[in-house]
This record gives sequence, structure tokens and C-alpha cells, in this order.
Amino acid sequence: MLENLEHIRNYFSNYVKLIKFKLRYKKLNKISIKDITDSVILMTDNGESVSASPKYINQRQHILRYHMVDIQLYHLENVFCNINSSSFVTQDIKRIFIEEFPYISCKQANYSSGFLFKHNSENGYIKNIKIDEAKIIKNALFLGGNGSFNFYHWMIEIAPKLLLLDNSLLKTKKINKILINECVIKNDNYNQILNKYAKHLTDIDFIFINQNKIAFVEKLYFVNTFNQTVYNYKEIPKNYQVMTIYNQIILERMKICLSNSISTGQFEAHEKIFILRNEDTVSEYNNRKYNQSEVFSFFKNQGFIGVYPDKLTIDEQISMFKFANFIVGPSGASWSNLIFCTKDTKAISWIPESLEYFDTYSSLAYLENIDMRFIKYEVEGNNIHQPYDIEVNSLITLYKNMTEVF
Repeated sequence: MLENLEHIRNYFSNYVKLIKFKLRYKKLNKISIKDITDSVILMTDNGESVSASPKYINQRQHILRYHMVDIQLYHLENVFCNINSSSFVTQDIKRIFIEEFPYISCKQANYSSGFLFKHNSENGYIKNIKIDEAKIIKNALFLGGNGSFNFYHWMIEIAPKLLLLDNSLLKTKKINKILINECVIKNDNYNQILNKYAKHLTDIDFIFINQNKIAFVEKLYFVNTFNQTVYNYKEIPKNYQVMTIYNQIILERMKICLSNSISTGQFEAHEKIFILRNEDTVSEYNNRKYNQSEVFSFFKNQGFIGVYPDKLTIDEQISMFKFANFIVGPSGASWSNLIFCTKDTKAISWIPESLEYFDTYSSLAYLENIDMRFIKYEVEGNNIHQPYDIEVNSLITLYKNMTEVF
């Protein structure tokens, strides 16, 4: 009798959960961005690029080659979008277009962000759209996507798409508005990056969209992501595969565009810098506190200057990385500035063991001819966002290995 009651109780509990889920989320048919036929090629495949795994002591570095993707301007009509998601929903709310990383299967990746709650290879589940609350826009270029609030994603992945546009193309397509995450106008550095990348464009209005809002665009244009890191994994790979792609031609354009106004002596320069983590600006979710004082103490005695990149202007960050010859610090978005380093700069960073193949910054360093090496640290339960301790002796050994003169 008791067992039957428990069975009935579980049945109704699961039924209520299912009803609540259906009230909050809607199941749509998933379509890949690559299946959109209305597009204009902005740059064709320019040969191979290289992906490189992190370099560790006594461990082989993996080097993989891949073809750079064609860069295209895509066109969709009558779609809903959220500035924090690289996906678009059709007007009838039956289909969702999702931009996928080109070199792994959809089964491995997790593109959930913004209004996209979860997905599989056939379907996407979105938070129910309140149609009457959507901001209606006639014609616009979408310059948002997964991680558009993050310094790396904004500077390296999203904003550089502006470099592929010209006034003639925008005029032909009647594009005079660009949709951008509202956080950009609230952050001086993000705004400076926007202005530098868009300085060649005229007669364009920037429309800053709150990341919690939905827009409905009658004629929407967007550029596929040619510098891209897999946003999240459903299951972290046990072997190395391409997880980050870069277009080397665009990387060079980015470097010139962002740094051509920086001159020698304009800002204080240091040969050795240590990236300090500003705990006041991180979220509870991203609580990666570590024994920073202990680690920095060693490097300070070696002549390193501690810097908080997020407290510097973008020009100061560029200058700091450009004139340094040795950089040390935890993995994080500040390493986006590697593109400004000179050839043969040395660097040390660290990542959790579960992410031993995380190649975003190791690949960037490889392409820029920077000698960047890593150590791994352990976390409980593979929670990469929790506090941790670095084994200082391992860092000391690595540093001495990199500075020893034979």
C-alpha cells in the first residue's frame, strides 16, 4: 500500500514538473546556420590555420591544422533574437537557427545562452517568448552572441566582424542599425573597442539591447564567427581536438586597428608583468580565488610588477602586453591581449586538470610566436569555477626552466 502511494506521489510530482517545464520552455526544430542559403561571402577560405594544445613540462604539445572558414554575411527575415545568444527563432516560433562550432558535433557542444535553454542535435528549447514585449526593428545587423558580455568574446570573436563590413555593402543591404549588448555602452573599454573597429563605418546607429530582452527583426543580418572557441562542452573531451579557431588575416587586422595609435613611451612599460585577479569584480558563480599572494610573492621577488588589467584602459592594456617580455597569470579573458605581444615573449599560466586541452590562449600564443607554458591544478568534483591552490614549487620549476641560460 505504502509503495503504491509513493509511486502515485512520484508520478504526480514528475507530471507537475513536466507541466511547469512546458509552460516555461518551448521545443523547436533546430537548424544549423550553415543551412541558410541567403548569404554573401565576405572572405573565402584562405588556407590553413593551426590549433595548439597547452604546453606542459614533459608532455607533448598537440598541433592540429584546419581550414579557416568562409566568412559570410547571412540574411534572415522575421526572427526573434536575444543579444546573448548565437541563435535566432522564426516568427511562428517553430524553428531555431543555431550557430555551431564547425569542427565538432552538436552532440558534444553546449550553445545554451540567452533565451536558448538547452538543445540536442534535432531540437532547441527556448524560454517562452512574450511576443507583445519584443522590441520590433525593421532592418539591422546583429552584433551579439554567446558571451557578448565577456571581454574575450567581445574583443576577439564578436566585435571584429565590423572589420569585414564596408559602407557600400551596408548601403546596398539598407543596413543602418547595428544591435549590440547594452553592457558595451556601460563599459569604457568595450565601447573603445567598438569605436576602434567601427571607425570606418558611416551613417550607422548603434542600438544597445538589454541582455534580458527579446527583439523581433524583420530583416536581420549577421556575420558568422570566424574567431571562435567552443562556448561550452556537454562532456569535456578526453583527447585533444580543435576547440578554438582563428582567422590569422583578421587577427593581424585587429592588432593594427586596436594598437596603431599606441606609441613607445605613451604609457609606463614593464618587462615583467603579473596578472592580478580582481576579486571585487567577479561573480559568485566564477569564484576562482586562489593563493594569489603566495604565488605573486615569488614573482615579485623576480622583478615582476602586479597589474589589474580590468582597472586599465584598453590602450594601457595593449601597451602593457606590447612592451612586456614575460607575463604570468591565471587563465582568463585578459590573455586576449596576447595578440599585441611581440614575437618570442614568454608567458606562464595555469588551468584545471579537467581542462588540460583548453586551447583558446595556447593557440593564440602559438600563432603569435609566443612561448606560453602551463601547469595544471586540481579542483574537487571538476568544478572549474571554485577556489583552488597552486603548487608554487611547480611554478618556480617552470619559471626557472624557461629562464635558465644554457
